[in-house]
Amino acid sequence: MIAQSINIPSVIERYSQTLINVTGDPENNIQLYENGDGYLIGSLALQQGYAPYRNINSSPSDLDYQLLAKAGLLIAGQGKSAEVVLTTGFPYTTYEIFKQQAINFYTPRDIFIEYNGDTYATNEHRRMQITVRNIEVVPEILGCIDAIRKGPIVENDDFFVVSLGYGTCETGLSINGGLVGRTCMSVSGLRYAVNNLQSELSRSSNLGMKNEHMINQSFQGGSIVVDRKRKDLTDLRRSQLLNYYKEVISPTLKKTFTDTDFDKAGKLYLVGGGALYTDLANCFREEFDGVLNVIIPPEPSYMASLGYCLKSYQRCGDINEAVGLDIGNAYTVVSKISSL
Repeated sequence: MIAQSINIPSVIERYSQTLINVTGDPENNIQLYENGDGYLIGSLALQQGYAPYRNINSSPSDLDYQLLAKAGLLIAGQGKSAEVVLTTGFPYTTYEIFKQQAINFYTPRDIFIEYNGDTYATNEHRRMQITVRNIEVVPEILGCIDAIRKGPIVENDDFFVVSLGYGTCETGLSINGGLVGRTCMSVSGLRYAVNNLQSELSRSSNLGMKNEHMINQSFQGGSIVVDRKRKDLTDLRRSQLLNYYKEVISPTLKKTFTDTDFDKAGKLYLVGGGALYTDLANCFREEFDGVLNVIIPPEPSYMASLGYCLKSYQRCGDINEAVGLDIGNAYTVVSKISSL
């Protein structure tokens, strides 16, 4: 049983024009059609669009969420009609609000996806059908915990987990295979640092039409091109990450985790895209030196999706595809296990 995971940037842009000579991997060339309009999704929106966007923490009733969901199902089905068992989730603060909306979106069972089957020459409109035989919606932090306990790591000890996402930072303590509810918090995610960096850059540079999603791409890459000059962002990024930890994360952890909790668990797993920033991970190591062993698992940004996928696999039965779909504010991750 091996899960395959693919991620795409969580951005869309309305674009109905003909695409010519656009080649690459299928997951990087997604153009969907909804109510007669065309939309570029993910990497294609960043390459071909002018201002790709996604509303932060949008609901399942919003167009951007639905298009990213269909893009994820398109990737899961590899452009072919399929039956799937699906699990998805939301941050702790929006879970109760969005859970039923998500169930309502996926429960029609048959989800029809219209897409551009050839972005190189013909721009052929194709149509596929994904039949969702079973849908479950869980808190994001539970997906991460399932990935740590039931995935390749197979963690049996009690542990803390912090999911460093773009829209939110999620916390939790897993003991005896369960979750301690009072330790579950959602606070501002990496967007806090990205927006502060954008504000600082705008004081000295004309950023033009670059929106926060485009700035986030530069934040990740460590440089940005402004007025045809490349500007190194590593020092500014480090400063903003340190401020983010000091002003948002550390106070939250001090209020959330007690000395009694530290008696129970000696490990802290960092997951989510923010775990890939060494400067941020080092902040955790410095604060919890001698108290917790800070662990960054392989592919930390895939953990929620992997956990969702493993939960789907448990309910898969004779259905071929178990799918986990994590529609994040920065990236959408699709994980899949084929049971046949």
